[in-house]
This record gives sequence, structure tokens and C-alpha cells, in this order.
Amino acid sequence: MLPVTMAAVTVVSGAGVASAGTSTADVAAPAPSAGNVSAAAAPGLGSAVVLGKTEIVFSSTSSHTDKALAARVIHCEMVFIGANHGAPHHSGHVPGTVNVRVRVTCTKPIRMIRGKIGLFSSHGSKIKAYSSVGRATAKGNAALVCRTGYYQGESAAQLTAPPGYSPPTVNIGAKTAKVHLKKC
Repeated sequence: MLPVTMAAVTVVSGAGVASAGTSTADVAAPAPSAGNVSAAAAPGLGSAVVLGKTEIVFSSTSSHTDKALAARVIHCEMVFIGANHGAPHHSGHVPGTVNVRVRVTCTKPIRMIRGKIGLFSSHGSKIKAYSSVGRATAKGNAALVCRTGYYQGESAAQLTAPPGYSPPTVNIGAKTAKVHLKKC
């Protein structure tokens, strides 16, 4: 397991970086090459920092003189799906369970989206993988049997850009607010 920094990152032409909060998690994945992406001081897991949505911008690395071609960008975002900013909730499809759902969406297809979503509670946890290859979206879902207690969702994904874009690979992540559920 490797530590993976999860951050809301915008990379412009592989040079400028803006960060909007970070956290860390262990993900079984190779360390990514993310150009000049750096992260601010990272709060530990379970901290009060909630990253309900994160975004990344892949920029074209073309040296072509055509500014329109050189300005090509792909915007990607990770968002938890559902009411209350995607917080864990009673499932509408499987009675007696609690689930959390996430979606990674890009404006154009990218080489690969590979992620994990976790649902953590005071009674246990469930971590599920999700992925897509050559597509613009990927979705994940994790569920647990409902028991009165606290629940929180977290997701981390590795995005691999198409050839000619920078950074070639980047990790993003987000987590939901911690919620207390009862009446299972």
C-alpha cells in the first residue's frame, strides 16, 4: 500500500498549481507522475476537512503554433452523488442497507480512471474498486448493512490523461461529511 495524496488540483500547462485542501489515504497503486503538482499540509484521515468535490484540468502539451490546438484542456471532477452532498444514506434500491455513491466525470474521454470508494462506519467498512478505460466517466458504490451509527464515505481515483496532455497521471480524492443514521 502506498500513501496517495488527494487534493483538489488545477494544473495549467503543467506549470501552475492551485490546491483547495488535501488528505491522505493508502491505495494500492503505483506512485503517479503528476508534473509539478504539490499539495499543502495534509490533514489526517478522520479530520474535519471535507472535500465533497474535487477537480483537475489536463492541459495540452502541444508545441504547435496554433493557439486553439495548444489551449486544449480536459476538465475532470469527482462528486459524491445524492442528496446532502452525497452523504451516506439509506439505500433506495436495497432495503436495510446504507450506501455512498461517487462519479468521476471528464469533459472528454481520458486514457483511464481507476478508483476506490469506501464506506466507513462505527461498525465496519466496505471498500470497492471502480474504473473505466477510454471513457469520460466512471462510477462507484459501496454499501453496508444498516446499523444505527456514524457513516462517512471517501473516494480516491487515479486519472491517466490521453497522450499529449499534462500531467500524464494525477490522483484526486474527496470525502463526505460524517453522518449519524438510525431507524434501520
